[in-house]
Amino acid sequence: MRTYKLHNQIIASLLMLLQALMMVMAIVSLESIPGWTKQIGHLHPILLHLPIAFILLLLPASMILKNDESDENQLFILFLHYNALAATITALLGLLAAAANEYDQELLFNHKWLSIATALLSHLLIYLFHWSKSRRSLWISAVVITSLIMMIGSHFGGSLTHGEGYLNFSNTKKVSTVFKPLTDSTKIYNDVVQTVLINKCLECHNDKKSKGGLNLNNYAAFLKGGKTGAAFVSGDLEKSLFIQRISLDLDDKKHMPPKGKSQLTSDEIFLFKEWAVRNADTTTKFHQLDLKDTLRSIIEKIVQSSLSSKPSKSYTFEKASEDKIASLNSPFRRVMPLDIHSPALIIKFYLKEKFSPKLIEECKSISKQVVEINLSTMPADDKTLEMLSGFENLEKLNLNGTAITGAAFKQLQANKKLEEIQLANTQVNYEAALLLANIASLKSVYLWNSKVSDKEIKNLQSKFPKIKWDIGYISDKNELLKLTPPSPTNTEKMILDPGENITLKHPLPGAQIRYTIDGSKPDSITGILYTKPFSISGLTQINAVGTSIGWLTSNVSSFTYFLKGHKIDSATIINPPAEKYRANGEKALIDLNKGTPNNLNLNWIGFREQTMKAGFHLSEGKIISKVILSLADNTGSYVFPPEKIIVKGGIDKQHLKTLGSLIPVQPKAQRNSSILPVTVDFTPGAYKYLEIEAINVQKLPKWHPGKKEKGWVFVDEVFFY
Repeated sequence: MRTYKLHNQIIASLLMLLQALMMVMAIVSLESIPGWTKQIGHLHPILLHLPIAFILLLLPASMILKNDESDENQLFILFLHYNALAATITALLGLLAAAANEYDQELLFNHKWLSIATALLSHLLIYLFHWSKSRRSLWISAVVITSLIMMIGSHFGGSLTHGEGYLNFSNTKKVSTVFKPLTDSTKIYNDVVQTVLINKCLECHNDKKSKGGLNLNNYAAFLKGGKTGAAFVSGDLEKSLFIQRISLDLDDKKHMPPKGKSQLTSDEIFLFKEWAVRNADTTTKFHQLDLKDTLRSIIEKIVQSSLSSKPSKSYTFEKASEDKIASLNSPFRRVMPLDIHSPALIIKFYLKEKFSPKLIEECKSISKQVVEINLSTMPADDKTLEMLSGFENLEKLNLNGTAITGAAFKQLQANKKLEEIQLANTQVNYEAALLLANIASLKSVYLWNSKVSDKEIKNLQSKFPKIKWDIGYISDKNELLKLTPPSPTNTEKMILDPGENITLKHPLPGAQIRYTIDGSKPDSITGILYTKPFSISGLTQINAVGTSIGWLTSNVSSFTYFLKGHKIDSATIINPPAEKYRANGEKALIDLNKGTPNNLNLNWIGFREQTMKAGFHLSEGKIISKVILSLADNTGSYVFPPEKIIVKGGIDKQHLKTLGSLIPVQPKAQRNSSILPVTVDFTPGAYKYLEIEAINVQKLPKWHPGKKEKGWVFVDEVFFY
């Protein structure tokens, strides 16, 4: 009994401490707490089921137990202590999760305080159980009230994570937005792009719940982006975070939509890329697109496929065990379900250097469940086909880019359910294709860039009309395609030593590169013809295009190079930057590590509530005549040029005078993100200490979605010459 009482006293003391901490955390702002503590909050949805179960057990247990000194009641009192402890810890973890500020504030407010009330009432029940020996109704009422408050709080919690109405228990099912038939009034963004967003992305990125700070409910919010920057940069796929995330491998933690959610199809990903390349326009209508436009073709495919879509195919065979699937997964082979509820499996192989037929042979144990095998770019040859014949339910086979010639296609006649085979970029010829016609179940054969000619394709279509023989895109000799832009050989080295060379490259062999260093835009005739690496004499913006006979000239690519200036002994940040944009502190300003404007989390220091103000120390007075600030220009993420830059200098902090100032030109509309070098010139002099202040925009312009809000200033490097 002594041990029992000591046990209860320890838990009671711990409860007092944790609940006091809980109340403090509920009142103060937690936005500035370290990121790793917010990560601990991810345990909240795992632990919350424990106190829910405990509280739901209280009422039936209370009906059975009598409030006396029996051993059963002593055990029940111990149970009450652990129930209160579990409810309190769950509430604490919930407060940490809420610090990420990704949820609807009204729902969050209700859920937070009802959860705190549940934790406090769970603690109060311990004492009520002792006080209510002669008042049984008081105890039962308290248990009922606690249970009701817990259930209402759980309702708001479910709405936060799964959407409003998640716990309504009605027969009304949430339906996806369907595509409307294409007409002259169809708008690409409103009727197609936004429909895909609603179906695949809006569950986690809406007005009520904005994961990562990203809301995709409307165009203005989409344009604003989330915590990591702009969702997309019009016309620039490489700098568009939205495009980057949806293009990542499914197993990548940053892939969107997350694994387990409904994924974007390859056509939908292509739609977003084409739309972004066209400057993410919201006004263009479908009928304005040319009949041969690739964007028009992909929209037609997506909409028509949706309008004629059928329920997912069902399979009668049983699921393979999770352990078996897990044992087959490796860095070179991935076994995945066709969809989350289906027993059907897909096998995909990676890294051709590690491929061997044994990787296929090992999958025989799940041959009944496999409906798709992807061997694209693997060194698979005709001998591989014999192994594939053992997969009795195989429906789709991807052999693109393999060493297959088709000599052993007879082996595939054993695959009685094979419907589609992809043979692009292979040595398959007409005779081999004829062998495929003997597969009764076959519906589609893709022969892009194979040995089958246009004329032979027509013969196949004529002889075997039940099979779709697809040779892919047939080029028009009169059609010109646009080249991709050139780029530097080393895109990470943008700060050069004096005399160091710049090397440019183009992916198309034989393509010419023309460039300028005076700010003008080159074309196929004007500009300097690139023949060999060259050096620069100072801050230089290079504009370059790719040209080639039979191709349209590429778009202009721009990249800014800096020359190393005077070495600075140390730097001091005078006004503190935003907590989440501190980079490597003072060192980031002079470490010669450049950032990229579409990733403001790396190498950049950001200022908003206070102006950017920093001091720079030189042990020896050096003749300095100008300062160059490397700034980020990212209007989509509220990052603007400063309103004014002021440079002061002297022998120390106490003896400063203004050396020069500059009022940068402000943007008149949204523009692509870029590096913005700003130069402040002044009378040459020997200085041991310089102080720079960049005053951020205090009210964003009316044309911007964040009008009247403060702008950001981001700096990654400061140079002195």
